[in-house]
Amino acid sequence: MTQPAPKPASWTESAIEAACRRAEAWYRELPVFEPRPKAGAGAVIGRKHPAILSERDCVINFARFLHEEGVPWDAIHHEVSVSRWMFDGLHPAATAMTPAQRRRRVDLVLVKHEDLLAAELPAVAAGFQFDAFLEFGYLSDYWRVPGARVFGGDPVKGRGKVEADVAKIGVHLASGACRVGYVIVFEECNWGFAQEFAADAETHHHGCRVRFIRSELVAADR
Repeated sequence: MTQPAPKPASWTESAIEAACRRAEAWYRELPVFEPRPKAGAGAVIGRKHPAILSERDCVINFARFLHEEGVPWDAIHHEVSVSRWMFDGLHPAATAMTPAQRRRRVDLVLVKHEDLLAAELPAVAAGFQFDAFLEFGYLSDYWRVPGARVFGGDPVKGRGKVEADVAKIGVHLASGACRVGYVIVFEECNWGFAQEFAADAETHHHGCRVRFIRSELVAADR
């Protein structure tokens, strides 16, 4: 099927980039637990910041920064499944799967209220697109704390999670479900991403943009 012709830069891009800058400034100023919560010697280490108890907290605060940059609340949607009532028939997004053969939810979806109301859904041909898909990752520094119990092979597992998110957003971009796609990674310590990771993601995954929201510790380590 013929893909839609290129459109002008999305109205969301400047807001997303500005929200990334706000998020990093906020992240670097967060108060920390002192002493850090832990379940005992050689056991589970707690979160570093009381403001971030889960990856969802990163998403919630990023949505706040988007709103502060002018994105209306009713244009921000959380955990949206790309289902058949949105795209159906011969539209590529109707059957697009992630590399793991899943049609997973997207953490944040941006679309103007009036554009969604005006769309004929489900879209069965090129035309309607969401303005932006954003996927998030929170990579804490727990595994570097002396005596911490490390889960699932981190840091390799954490990098793999981000790589999977990039591939997922790439699928949505390739199928025409969204105009722009981002993976936003809150990185508490150096997780070993290659310097060219973001550039490679954009080149090989249909323009998927990766933005790292890095602590001062990571900035000093690079």
